Amino acid sequence: MKALVLTVSLAAMTSLALSASAQSEEHWDKTYTVAGQPDLTLKTGDSNLAIKSCGACQTVRIHIDSPKRKLSDYRIEEEQSGDRIHFSLKEKPHIGVRVRVSWHGEPVSVQVETPANLTLHAETADGNLDASGLNGTISLHSSDGRQTVADVSGSLHIQSSDGGAELRNISGTVDAHASDGDLNISGKLDGLNVSTSDGKVSLELASGSTLKNDSTVHSSDGTVTVRLPKDFSINLDVSTSDGKIDCNLPLTLDGFHSNGGSDHSVRGKLNGGGSLLSIHTSDGTVHLSSL
Repeated sequence: MKALVLTVSLAAMTSLALSASAQSEEHWDKTYTVAGQPDLTLKTGDSNLAIKSCGACQTVRIHIDSPKRKLSDYRIEEEQSGDRIHFSLKEKPHIGVRVRVSWHGEPVSVQVETPANLTLHAETADGNLDASGLNGTISLHSSDGRQTVADVSGSLHIQSSDGGAELRNISGTVDAHASDGDLNISGKLDGLNVSTSDGKVSLELASGSTLKNDSTVHSSDGTVTVRLPKDFSINLDVSTSDGKIDCNLPLTLDGFHSNGGSDHSVRGKLNGGGSLLSIHTSDGTVHLSSL
């Protein structure tokens, strides 16, 4: 009897998995209706993930394209409870010896259209992650892939384990960290905490930016380039352990240190000072200039 129950359970699980991808072996599509601001959790394995705004719409649409792989090779899990939506696409585990063919061309892709105002947590295990036109608390994590984020406002949290991130026209606060990759950030920001363990950092603050709290920019191994508005008021604390400081800003100096070699630091005020912006690189040059 136990064996029979187990067999039926496995059959039921298989049926559920297949029903989620029954639309075709190449495409899957579903639309969710929401009454208020959606709270989305999106997780993908070996696929690209793109999230964009549909403006003031009241639906969330998720579409999957798989031109080279059968969708039956993947497990789709999706659930809605009110305005909360959870979606997951992961490759099914395989028992025994498996020969995996390396597919060339377009990979599996997940496209999401959502109301602009939302709470979002999105993860990719192996694939690029794109987001555009969104507003709210946005958390993006990629283990192996590049992130491209544009026209996003609110509170933005970025984590990239292996790959850089391009953040364009961002408004609000940015908390971005990369283990292995460059970080390129531009926008009208209220606060930032940015670091990369192995890569360059490029930061451009648009006119109207006002750092309300102390902020940091750090690279363990790479050049840091910062461009600020001419009327930007800030206290600066800049240092490099092995590199140069190239500053073309009209700073009122509070302190300067150089050991004559590669260890340098500069402290000063720009336009009377303000919140503290700390910039440091362990191995690389720091470039500071006006827009």
